[in-house]
Amino acid sequence: MNDSKTKKCSASEGFDKAFHNKARTGLMQGLRPQPLYRFNRQSKACVAVLVALLSLSQASAATYSSWQMPESQTLNLPNLRGQGLSFSEQYQNQLLGAWSLQNINGRVKMEHDPWIQETLKEMTWRLNAQVRQQAPLGLVIIDNPNINAFAAPGGVIGINTGTILASHSMDELASVVAHEVAHISQRHYESGADERRKALLMQIGGMLAAIAASAIDGDAGAAVIAGSQTASMNSSMAFSRNNEREADRVGMQIMTQAGYDPRAMPRFFATLNQRTQLNQTANQFLPSFIRSHPLSAERLSDAQSRAQRYPPLSLAEQQRHQALFDLLYWRVQSKGDHVSKTALDTAAKNSLGAKMALMYWYGQQQRYAEADKIMAEMRALPEDKLQTLEPLLSITYSEVLSEQNKWPQAIAQLESQQRLYPERRDLRLYLAEALTNNNEPLKAQALLKPLTQEQPSDRYAWQSLQLANEKLAKTADSKALVTIATINALRYRSHDQMWSGRYESALTSLMQAKQLTEQLQTSAARPLQANINAEMQAIKTAKDFEP
Repeated sequence: MNDSKTKKCSASEGFDKAFHNKARTGLMQGLRPQPLYRFNRQSKACVAVLVALLSLSQASAATYSSWQMPESQTLNLPNLRGQGLSFSEQYQNQLLGAWSLQNINGRVKMEHDPWIQETLKEMTWRLNAQVRQQAPLGLVIIDNPNINAFAAPGGVIGINTGTILASHSMDELASVVAHEVAHISQRHYESGADERRKALLMQIGGMLAAIAASAIDGDAGAAVIAGSQTASMNSSMAFSRNNEREADRVGMQIMTQAGYDPRAMPRFFATLNQRTQLNQTANQFLPSFIRSHPLSAERLSDAQSRAQRYPPLSLAEQQRHQALFDLLYWRVQSKGDHVSKTALDTAAKNSLGAKMALMYWYGQQQRYAEADKIMAEMRALPEDKLQTLEPLLSITYSEVLSEQNKWPQAIAQLESQQRLYPERRDLRLYLAEALTNNNEPLKAQALLKPLTQEQPSDRYAWQSLQLANEKLAKTADSKALVTIATINALRYRSHDQMWSGRYESALTSLMQAKQLTEQLQTSAARPLQANINAEMQAIKTAKDFEP
């Protein structure tokens, strides 16, 4: 590519000044809108550069598949010319996405297990990368037995644990997420007339209310969804059907480019259809996913027909995906207390995922000798089989050791894996917890800070940072270090509170931190005050936002 053309493009277009003004205050620390170039009819050089870059990215994505996608199956991406979002729209979508995330976090029970989150995040980010340059704002995993998934403007994607447990493979689960990514990439939540945008806000509000209601009563949740859908979509149901068909079509293409089997989408639809028939017979509410994503016979038939145009995955890929899903399925079962000892005993005869979940169960019940016996059996497996279980095997055994307060041994288990996979969020979180409990909070803090910089909405990381600094405040030698650690613990607590929608509590935490900062007589006082002021402004911005 011609470098001079690229430089000319950057120099001639420039950044929108509004970006700098808005970004200076920001939505929250570390989260700022990406700059958006202004394009006009004289910007042909810029457009040429972007088209070339897009072509390269699509070519790279195609390497996930061993076949050449027919021209008729190429991704139908939104046109960059004429349909791109303005800076104001992009900024508003980020605010809307953050508002959705904060409200969801504050209302429902989440599945926070880092390994489960890392596994689903890797899949989601991989699917998202096929069609979007921006990473999702956040992935939320809701501990709820109902089948449901959703997306919101700004790139918030949510999925219920019930959807994981209703799936039969990693590819079926990927089909649900790919469908939601397609909704975002095709801007179904953003484009359209004013009445459709208003309908969207009603849908999001209804969705949040339904999630909260379904945590208490699944039928009540379905009723709320039905009501919000009726109120917001009656005037545009044809538009909704078109969106669903397009999300199915683009979702299959996304799956293919990301290395998943698109044939899994109609298989999951068949599961939904079966659940729907059973619920109608029993006069019960439909699965939440059906309420928000209507599944007609025509749509099911169309998905089955389209899927047959794609070749199946290789046997090796199918086995790899199934091995990972086995681990995920039983980890969700054990972490959510959804399974009995009898069921684990039975499944462990044929499933390594169930066997590992049984080891975790023994640890929770303080039956450590039986957990150690399973670990010994696992270590006797062939090396290639053993590698498919890592890093979850080391994570699970470290949890057994942690239950016994054997923190040095737990650290050793985790460090061996963290050296192999330094980029993994889950290993950093588990290791940081062990280090904090082993009176090594500074090492824990060094592992955690990059996570909050990469993902400012990472509540688990903020909570872990708070605990590390509380431990540091108890063990520090000097009064100044104790005060600084206490201030930081309050600051990190405020981030967790903000991302769960508790704005007043977050401001209270920062006011307490500010009062302590004013008492400091060290050079650290000024930068701490500046950080606190910026964080207070970010919380006020989030608090005042009205969708």
